Amino acid sequence: MGHERLGLLPKTKRWSVIVEELAGSMVPQKKVESVARETIRNIQGRLFQVNEDSGVIAAFKFIVALSVSAQYSDSLDFLHSLGIVIGSNASPYFVAKAIHSFVSTHLGSPEYGNLAQSAAVDAISVWHNDNRNQLRLFDTGRDSLEVWRKTGGGAGFCELSRLFFAKFTERYINYFLERVLSSTAESISDREELNQRLSEHVEVMSKHAFETAKITQSFAAGWFNKYADRTVPSDEEIKRFLRIAFGKLTEELGRDAKT
Repeated sequence: MGHERLGLLPKTKRWSVIVEELAGSMVPQKKVESVARETIRNIQGRLFQVNEDSGVIAAFKFIVALSVSAQYSDSLDFLHSLGIVIGSNASPYFVAKAIHSFVSTHLGSPEYGNLAQSAAVDAISVWHNDNRNQLRLFDTGRDSLEVWRKTGGGAGFCELSRLFFAKFTERYINYFLERVLSSTAESISDREELNQRLSEHVEVMSKHAFETAKITQSFAAGWFNKYADRTVPSDEEIKRFLRIAFGKLTEELGRDAKT
């Protein structure tokens, strides 16, 4: 576990093609590849050390705890015993508030912690939306707990954790790509065009990040079944998991840069 190699994962679009479409006429064709590689290198540099950050560990621990709590009939009481207070309503709105509260008490680097917190909130929201036919922001009563029951095993957890890693990666893709491309903009109109293109390609980059995060999925399922059976693993074990998972993402992004 942790050493599985899946080979080159298929992507809907190659990374260099996405960059080329975004750059348009602002970046000469011969520089598109270097822009794509620089963006990936910047992201890899962040992912290489992010598993050490206490805020990132706390954000992912929340994801793990939510999934473990689904194994208990008194899920909210179990979470409360861990210092995670949701109240009596487990709708995405109140879960998001609990994430903010939990991560803020463990914050290390503001950059890493806030990004991980946002990624966790995004993952929770997407999961809930995908697993309910009729999503209501302020669900009440027992119904608000039922959707999370699906995360209580390896299969459900690996989907939720994949969303977390995808949203984490997506935010860095947007940040660094905008920064690299902005350095090529020579006028205000160029910057306005860039912002428009970035806005139009949000869904494309989100899909690319989700496809990239697939490499974490089978490892996450095996890890959860081994270490999270009715208990939340220690921070050290979560840190070890994050080191391997972010390492897999770094490798996969490296393949993107070469294709």
